[in-house]
Amino acid sequence: MSPPTVLLIAAETSAGEQLQAALEQAAIDATVETTEPECVDTTLLRTAVDCLVVPVTCGGMAGGHLAEAATGLYPNLPVIMYGSEADRGDHIRTVDDDLGSPELAAAVDAALEDSETMAARPASRPETILATMFERYSEHLYVKDDDRHYLLLNDSSYAPPELLGRRDEDGLPAGATYLDAARGDDLQVINDGADVLDIHEFSPSMGKHLQTSKIPWYDETGELIGLIGITQDITDQKERERLLRQQNERLRKVALLAAHELRNELQVSTGHLSQVEADDEHIDAVERSIDQLSGIVDKVVSLASSDSPAFEPEQQWLSTVVWDVWSSLSLEAASLEVTSDRRLLADAESMRLFLEILLSNAVEHGGPDVAIRVGATSSGFFVADDGPGVDVSPPERVLEAGYASEKQNSGFGLYIANRIAKEHGWSLSVDDSEAGGARFTVTDVERPD
Repeated sequence: MSPPTVLLIAAETSAGEQLQAALEQAAIDATVETTEPECVDTTLLRTAVDCLVVPVTCGGMAGGHLAEAATGLYPNLPVIMYGSEADRGDHIRTVDDDLGSPELAAAVDAALEDSETMAARPASRPETILATMFERYSEHLYVKDDDRHYLLLNDSSYAPPELLGRRDEDGLPAGATYLDAARGDDLQVINDGADVLDIHEFSPSMGKHLQTSKIPWYDETGELIGLIGITQDITDQKERERLLRQQNERLRKVALLAAHELRNELQVSTGHLSQVEADDEHIDAVERSIDQLSGIVDKVVSLASSDSPAFEPEQQWLSTVVWDVWSSLSLEAASLEVTSDRRLLADAESMRLFLEILLSNAVEHGGPDVAIRVGATSSGFFVADDGPGVDVSPPERVLEAGYASEKQNSGFGLYIANRIAKEHGWSLSVDDSEAGGARFTVTDVERPD
């Protein structure tokens, strides 16, 4: 029978030799293996381990977090933490001395005597498959327990010691809005046992667009004990989509502006034609031609004003779409604050265009240094600014086709936004903001079940 294996977390193999010597000095028959902090989770998957030895600090990280992650994967695994500042937890044995001390060797011996842990069995084929996935995949893979602590993760985005045994808010370099959204997704999976699939996220602090899926993790008894997740960096994909949207929006505005000008000229032609008293077949032909042209113009306006008549609503975080659009506008002086967040159901492309129009409108009328606030309400959300406000009565006139307060404005942006709102069954209203600027409020927005 092979001697038991003691796994030591250490940056250098010489530390393992020191512990091995201390065990031999105490006549303890055990083999010491060493793993770096970055590899402790996958090493546990690949190696039969009878006892884990953790320093109080590992490359600047708290060893207790690594110990928590290890026991989250293998609850019965004995863990010994050594070092003068070791915290004495309920299930973690602690020793104040160093690797070569008799006290540490004695603690290892005691742990091995009463240890019966699943971690000590030889690695199964599924465990080696899982370890390979976490070692080789470029996407961010992770496993969390039911208290949202990381138990497994690869190093595609973050070094495992930065997050193992911790929650997102404890070590993830992301903004509060992003962390709140991620926490909400975690709790939906852990509390409700629901899959959260293909959620688009944006982290302003990281400057990345992400797509995340999370599913419940059940143990061998069928009890829900955590979640399994994958997060992909889709920043390049979002940039390609942004450029395509800009191109389509330019074409849309050209079509609407041309239709608007044609309609004006047709009205002039109709007016002059009505003054002609002669009854002539050529005049009848001109009238028919004008009617046909008017129909074509109406068709152009209808097609150019609608993104997708048969859109498919998806559940989204308001903040994610807002920051997605804001990052594509490349504004330096203007500021954006997302005051509160909520989930909503909307067609993804239509929602982006809707917010792009409202944010661009705020900058266009409020100036390059305008301050914009976006937030959730009980029945929807709002976009407000501190610009000059809406100087027209009633304010809803700005939503009409062709209305423009500036000569260089086509007057169709807010008209398109209003059409998108109606397609979703929303109500879009215009009012003054608390800062004296404009406030666009969207109500009747559907929430995911």
